[in-house]
Amino acid sequence: MITIAYLGCLGIACLVALTDWRKAIYWAIALDFLRDPVRKMTPDEPVLITVSVLGLWAVITLAAWSRSRRQIEQALKEHAKILYAFRLLIIAIIPGCVLSLVLYQGGYKMVALGTVSYLAPFAGIVLGYLISLRPKELGRIFQFYCLVNGIALISVVAEYCATDWPGLGGMRGMNWIRYSGGEIVQLIAGWYRSPDIMGLHAAQVVMFSLTLALQQPKRQSPFWLLLSGFGCLCLLLSGRRKMLGMPLVFVATLGLLCYGRKILRFQRVIMPVVMASLLLGGIFMVATEKYVSTEYTNFAGTMFTQGAERYQELVGGSVHHTISQSGVVGSGIGTATQGAYHLIDQKGLRSWQEDGVSRVFRELGIFGVIFIFLAGVSLIRGMGGAIAVVPRTWHGAVTQLAMIAIVVANLASFTVSHQQYSGDPSSGLLVLILLGMTLGVASLARVNFGTQRRSFSTELHPERDYTMPWGAMPT
Repeated sequence: MITIAYLGCLGIACLVALTDWRKAIYWAIALDFLRDPVRKMTPDEPVLITVSVLGLWAVITLAAWSRSRRQIEQALKEHAKILYAFRLLIIAIIPGCVLSLVLYQGGYKMVALGTVSYLAPFAGIVLGYLISLRPKELGRIFQFYCLVNGIALISVVAEYCATDWPGLGGMRGMNWIRYSGGEIVQLIAGWYRSPDIMGLHAAQVVMFSLTLALQQPKRQSPFWLLLSGFGCLCLLLSGRRKMLGMPLVFVATLGLLCYGRKILRFQRVIMPVVMASLLLGGIFMVATEKYVSTEYTNFAGTMFTQGAERYQELVGGSVHHTISQSGVVGSGIGTATQGAYHLIDQKGLRSWQEDGVSRVFRELGIFGVIFIFLAGVSLIRGMGGAIAVVPRTWHGAVTQLAMIAIVVANLASFTVSHQQYSGDPSSGLLVLILLGMTLGVASLARVNFGTQRRSFSTELHPERDYTMPWGAMPT
């Protein structure tokens, strides 16, 4: 019954997308969470429920494309380097597609899986750009995401307290544990399908909430700071170091970007929020000693004592072994993508790539890696141009840099473990929506200020009324 209700909501959301794709994004965010408890409460736990939300995102993308072609064409002209990066990515995956078609029976399934995994997130850039053209939508989407997943994260505490709620814990037959320093760490998933997915959403809630605390009125900031603290608690219970590190990467990246742009609000606004977050974190660590078993805090501490060694082992060592096993041409697209075992005989996969870097080497080979690197360079140059046109004294400058910092934090997580992105393109889609929003903020700056690509120091004119990504400019 619950599966039928979920599929009914999914169908309604698709109809909403055909009439107003912007409203359908809120449906997609809600259904993105609901699919996990629904799948766990369905007898055979069909994987189709997990991937079903991709159909809604596809309808949203097609509806947005058909209704906003003029804006998309304008965006491609303004941000030509982003389009060039997309073309390089297409070139990169072609040899891998050919290999999968030739080497595997039913290889077209591998091609479809891998192609969607690599290219679907670029639809997020288009959606993010279009969303940002209505500035107030940016704050609303951030708030809705935080509220939906903030409520969902209550299930993490419920599972830790051994509450008998339906849908708690990982998938049936999975017992998520870690051994660390002679201690057993029971990983918590809550209503999400795995601790990895829960940790990813908890990390996003922390970063989104901190961004909202920077931009929302001061009377609302304490709420978002408290929500970010709750997200940190859930991160601790997830037992996933790669997720625990994401907010740290976010704060460090945002600080460096603001310092590099010489944003004067950095010390006045961002530093108090960071200090408040650190204070909240200290109180949180002291308070949790009484209510949270010490193995969770001990394991979280290994991120600092063992993190660098673990990263080198995962990325550097894995790349070396991957090239030794798959050669310079790789094994074909889709072979290291999460969910590939549903499509071909698992014996044909032969190895397992956990980190995102070795996954690219495995699937695309040296040729593909070179073009992926060139695409990344073009993307970075395009983002640099988008940053340059936004006046550093505008509120939108901090918003733009915060979204870039969130993308960087997700990229850092991807390099360590790609499964939560490659096996679930909607997670990657959400991250690339943020990247598209940063391009849209640049377009807003061009409209409001008439800035050119190389303008770094344009100042505000106090007599003009400006639009900012979170609504009207405060006076």
